Amino acid sequence: MNLDALKKKLQPKLHPLDIEGEKIYIHRPTAHDISKCTTVVDTLVLCVKDENGDPIFSTEDIDGRINVNMMDSIHLNYIHDSIMKLFKESDVTDEIEKK
Repeated sequence: MNLDALKKKLQPKLHPLDIEGEKIYIHRPTAHDISKCTTVVDTLVLCVKDENGDPIFSTEDIDGRINVNMMDSIHLNYIHDSIMKLFKESDVTDEIEKK
């Protein structure tokens, strides 16, 4: 068994999301982070990445990241709703049942 390959397959998959012509990547939270996703802001900080898988949001001013507290709530809610919809997708369950 290749543990590295399995570990990569078990990580949350990144899903592209278009925001006014810019592409961000969202994913379901990891087991470690799911209990921390109690607010829209916390969920965005933990579940939105760039094309390299690096976080793009923070709750404070950090170079190379966007402070979510300065964002329009329309965008916050759209991204959060898109993350929540990932829970309704059955790709993981379907793959397990196929095996």
